[in-house]
Amino acid sequence: MPYELGTAVDVNDEHPIAASLRFLWSASRTLASSFDFDRTLGEVGAALVPRFADGFVVAIDEDRTERWVGGSGTLATPPARGDLMLPLMARDRHLGYVHIALGGRAPAPLDREIFDELAVRIAVAIDSAQIYAREHHVADTLQRALLPERLPAGKRLTFDAAYLPGASESIVGGDWYDAFELPDGRIACSVGDVAGHGLRAAIIMGEVRQAFRAAALNPKSPSLVLERANTIVNMRSTPIMVTAVFGILDPQTGTFTYATAGHPAPIIALPDGTVQKLPKDGIPLGIADSTESSDWTFTLPAGSLLALYTDGLIEYTRDVIAGEERLLAALREEIVEPATAPARSLVSRVFRDIKNADDVAVLGVAMEDAPAKDFTFDFTGIPVAVPLVRRSLQRYLRTLDLTPDDRFAVITSIGEALANAVEHAYSGGGSGIVRLRVSSSDDVLTATVEDDGRWRPAQRHEERGRGLPMMRALMSGVEIQTNQARTSVRLTLELSA
Repeated sequence: MPYELGTAVDVNDEHPIAASLRFLWSASRTLASSFDFDRTLGEVGAALVPRFADGFVVAIDEDRTERWVGGSGTLATPPARGDLMLPLMARDRHLGYVHIALGGRAPAPLDREIFDELAVRIAVAIDSAQIYAREHHVADTLQRALLPERLPAGKRLTFDAAYLPGASESIVGGDWYDAFELPDGRIACSVGDVAGHGLRAAIIMGEVRQAFRAAALNPKSPSLVLERANTIVNMRSTPIMVTAVFGILDPQTGTFTYATAGHPAPIIALPDGTVQKLPKDGIPLGIADSTESSDWTFTLPAGSLLALYTDGLIEYTRDVIAGEERLLAALREEIVEPATAPARSLVSRVFRDIKNADDVAVLGVAMEDAPAKDFTFDFTGIPVAVPLVRRSLQRYLRTLDLTPDDRFAVITSIGEALANAVEHAYSGGGSGIVRLRVSSSDDVLTATVEDDGRWRPAQRHEERGRGLPMMRALMSGVEIQTNQARTSVRLTLELSA
């Protein structure tokens, strides 16, 4: 009796034609599920043998050699009588052949039609996978070529970057990182993500990254750099969306000023294990005429770590909040047990036991943990900054030979002065910079809190209005100088013997 597809293990008495079509449909779905034809051809072979054939293997021509894929069942070498050797052809290219063993039986007409159709679908799947592999290689090569070969180096800070392609089979994306020195000695840095994947995204990434570099040559502010880059993106004939963060770092003072355009917030980690997301705003480039971004300023204290990253570092699942918590925990581990390459170490910590679904770009800035004679901290006058300043100040004061009472007096008084500046200086709208300077001699500690805002009159509240009396009670001297453009609070403390 001639061999008929579907009769070997036909427990449900399924009609041979129905069984054949069901197999062909299942094989097509398997081949279309992935570009990894080593895996998909193995699954096709497992479904084919032994129900429809005794053996199955695909021989693929690669670099003048023959590679066998998806082997299943028993295959005779050389092929036995009745075996099928079906060529794989796609776009007039010979890709290899399919060897189907039938145990010496001559194939029935229905068998041959199904096997011929299977060979066509296998050829299309292999050809598509090879096209994908070539485009992926070109895009990945271009993307890596557009990333900076080396990062700036300074005495007080260390730059480190990491790029991790997506673990899934989505074509390489448009993530980038960049850092370069400006003519005045400051360092500009950017991290961004072009929407979409593939060669087009990589090319646009290169254009936008160069737009940032050009706009940064005369930077009045990071937000203005974003606006210039947004104008260039909007000039494209085909719309594209880009998220980005751009910042300027002063290596002398450690002051970092940045702006974001629909991008994840930067994160700072302090040596005591404190990890804090910094503020963000703005909409992505390419959406509107303006990004509506603000400038934010923070001093990076000694021993701190700043992380700029793309959303692939937190959006590997649908739970972005859980992704952010995992990132914060990884940063806390990194700052407590620092590695020589913090960005790469951070990526390894986040994806220690999970896979990244999307591309990831990370730029890390580690500040040298060296003792400083004086303490300085500039920051945008917003409440979230005050805890960062206090914790950094506490660490600095521990390096001084202060009594517990003196340390308490300094922390409390400066904390009140900072809170007053944040609450009153820029309350009329907008935000500005608050500057803290602390210096110490053998017998006197001096602290200055300065802002450029116009203070509004203090409001009488039962729980407020005690800051100035408290400062005067704790410190040896309190001087306040104020005018229409600036307010300065100078605190002095005669140190205990």
